[in-house]
Amino acid sequence: MEAGWLLVPVLGLLAGPQDDPFQGLQERKEAPAPPRPDASPGFFDDNFTLKKEIFAQFSYSSVEPRPDDPFVENVYCRESVGFEVLKKFSSLTSTLASLDVQGRLVWRNNFIETIDDMEGAHRDGWTFEVHNLYADLYNVLDPFLGDAAQAEMLGKVNFRVGHFYVPFGLNLQTDTHGTVLQLSNDRNFGFERDWYAGFWGSMTPDVDYDVFYLLGSGYEMSFRGQTGMIGPRLSLSNGWRNDVGLEGGVSFLCGQRVSRDAVERSPQVAAEAEPGAIVDTIRLGLDARYTLPTSAGQFSVTMELSVGRDESDRIFTQLYQLDYLARDRQWGCSAQYRRFWQDLSGTGMKDADASIIGEIAWYFRNDLSGAFLHSLRLNVERQLERQMGERATVVTFQYYFYW
Repeated sequence: MEAGWLLVPVLGLLAGPQDDPFQGLQERKEAPAPPRPDASPGFFDDNFTLKKEIFAQFSYSSVEPRPDDPFVENVYCRESVGFEVLKKFSSLTSTLASLDVQGRLVWRNNFIETIDDMEGAHRDGWTFEVHNLYADLYNVLDPFLGDAAQAEMLGKVNFRVGHFYVPFGLNLQTDTHGTVLQLSNDRNFGFERDWYAGFWGSMTPDVDYDVFYLLGSGYEMSFRGQTGMIGPRLSLSNGWRNDVGLEGGVSFLCGQRVSRDAVERSPQVAAEAEPGAIVDTIRLGLDARYTLPTSAGQFSVTMELSVGRDESDRIFTQLYQLDYLARDRQWGCSAQYRRFWQDLSGTGMKDADASIIGEIAWYFRNDLSGAFLHSLRLNVERQLERQMGERATVVTFQYYFYW
């Protein structure tokens, strides 16, 4: 055995010089390059999200075809492609600001007034629509406060500027961008989104606040001499929704808005409004929603009420809605009653729009966070009262894909 071990080095010497037998057993490690001083994350690298959207809607109305074009059936088409950009700006310890930009390129043909497209009456063919275009600045008082005061004021004073849901009712807590059923603001004010700036945050652990100045022009930024509107709102904090399933609040809006619909629907408003369809507006609203999760699925009931005036016309709006979502989140159904009443006594005109609506929805995917939604909806609206035009049954089929 010992002779064998001695023979190995002798044979090695006879064979001549050899490479290192341990060469290649350990990989060569190169020192990493030192970081560049300017190697901070780019705009698209950190907290940046791009969402895409495909939308198609077909609505049929039971009213007779237009007399000026008997070949046009009462079938309304609306198709669109869209996007949403979400961007957050953060330090090492906190989120400083966020940006939301959402828009659609929309094609419409043979408009029929539906509850999710009331603004489409004045648009035809191709239109690019801006839905969200706003920035949030968080804890804007921090530069003026010490560390202890910053901790005390955390989440209490934030600033928003841009185009977003009108801060009246449950719209701020409810994204209706991809649904047929809508809340009451679109009919109440003529638009559900407006251009505005103001503050929002938590007033107490149980109560949140919003206080904004609104331009009052709705979807388009338009300056026609209106003073705009002031809109404070007090609402229950997210803790109530998470712990009890309850949302709700009290809202107020006062000032001037631009509303062609309000002028067209009321002789009194048309006589009193300023040139440019500028309407003196005041609203006080109460809203609530209760959500109950059960082993069979999720049930919710929603209510929105408001009173006020357009010029000297008294206004009263009502909305009640019931929803059910199956436990697997693959299908759901809803029922809604909505009514907009306006005091038109003495004018010979009808004083209310009212409808009862049923809907069933199928979901290919329905994430709890709302980051991915793929759905089909069948919606049937029976108009019970109409201020203008005939009562009709409107059947809507909608496809929506957001990812």
